[in-house]
Amino acid sequence: MKRVQITGKSVRKFEDGYPIVSLTDLENAQDFDNGAWVQLENHGHFVATAYFAKQHRGIGFVMSLRENEGIDERFFTSKFRAAVAKRAAFADSPAYRLFNGTGDGLGGLIVDVFNGQYVFRWQNSAIKQQAKLIYAGFERILGKGQTILAETPGQEHLQLISGQLEDQPTTIQEDGITYPIDLTLSRQQLALEFRDIRAWAKATSQQRRILNLFSAETGLVTAAMLGGATEAVTVDPTNRATTTVQAQLAANNFDQAAVEMRTMDVANYLDYAVKHDLTFDTIFINPPAFIRGKKRTFTLEQDLQGMVEQALQLAKSGTQLVITTTTPTYGMKRLRETINDAVQNYTGHVTVSNTYLSPNDFLTNRADRHSESLKGVQLTVD
Repeated sequence: MKRVQITGKSVRKFEDGYPIVSLTDLENAQDFDNGAWVQLENHGHFVATAYFAKQHRGIGFVMSLRENEGIDERFFTSKFRAAVAKRAAFADSPAYRLFNGTGDGLGGLIVDVFNGQYVFRWQNSAIKQQAKLIYAGFERILGKGQTILAETPGQEHLQLISGQLEDQPTTIQEDGITYPIDLTLSRQQLALEFRDIRAWAKATSQQRRILNLFSAETGLVTAAMLGGATEAVTVDPTNRATTTVQAQLAANNFDQAAVEMRTMDVANYLDYAVKHDLTFDTIFINPPAFIRGKKRTFTLEQDLQGMVEQALQLAKSGTQLVITTTTPTYGMKRLRETINDAVQNYTGHVTVSNTYLSPNDFLTNRADRHSESLKGVQLTVD
C-alpha cells in the first residue's frame, strides 16, 4: 500500500475522527492517485488508512486509524455488525437506511432496505473495488441468499447482484400510505430521510391548502392529501416530478383533481402567485443545489433567500413553511442564516417552530458537520 505524506495540521483532524481527505491535506498534491488505497503518514508516523476518489467533497475517505488493521472481509463484517445493531429498532420497517457512509465508518457506501431487498449505492469506483469483500462481510451478518441490487454513479439501471427481485414497480407502506417505487431504476423515487416530515404533513394537513416546491421525491404532497388537505399545488420544472406525484396518488386511489401539478420554473410560479394574491396554509420548499429551468437558473447559494421571501408573501396567519435541503455542502447553520435574512425583510411576525435532521437510521459522523443528510427549518407565521 502506497505511503502518502500529509501535513501536520491534518493529523489532528483525522485523529479526531474527521473522515474526508482533501487535496490540501497532502504534502504533495501530485500524490493523489484516483482509486488508490493508501497509508497516510506524517514524518514517517502512521496516521490512517484511506482511499482516494474524486467526488463532490474532498478526494477520498479515511477507513481506519489502526496501523495493523487490514481492510479485509473481517473489517467490513465488523462495520455491518455494528450498523445492524444500531438499526435494531428499524428491523421490521418496510424501508430504511441500513448503512450511511461515513456515519457507519465507510465513506462512499450507502445501503437502503426496501421490503427486505438491499440496495447498495456505490458512490465512487474506489470503494466499489472492494465489492467482493464488502458483499462477503454483509452476508456474514445478514446471511447468504439476500436480494442485493447495486447502483453505480452514471448508470440509469441497478444491477441485480444476488437473490430474486420481486416484480417491479413495487410499493412500500409507510404511516398507512402506499408509495410506489421501482428498484431497477437508479433515480430516487422516495427520499427516506423525509420520513418524519411526511408523518408531520399527514398529521397536520386537515382542511389545509398546500404549496409544494421542488419536492416530488419527498412524498409530502401525498402525505398531506391523505392527511385531509383540501387542495395542493405542486411546482417543479421537471416532468418526472409530476409523474412521481401522479403515481403516488394513484397508488392510494386518491382523486387527483384536488392536486394542481405545474411543470414550470418555480420562480415564475411564485411571481404569478404573488401577483394574484394567492395564499397557502402549508408551504414546502426543498430546492436542489442547482437546476436550470426554461428561462431561469436556480442555485441554492444565491437564490434560496429570495425564494423564501417570496413564499412568505403567500403566507397568512397560521401558515407553516418547511424549508429543507439535502445538499451536503449546505449545512444547518447556513440554512438558518439564509432563512433569518429572509425573515428580516418580512413585515409580519415569524417564529421558528421546529427544526429537522435526518431520522435515526441515518447515522452521522459527529466530526463531520456536513454528513447530515437532511437539514430543515419550520416557520410559523403568527
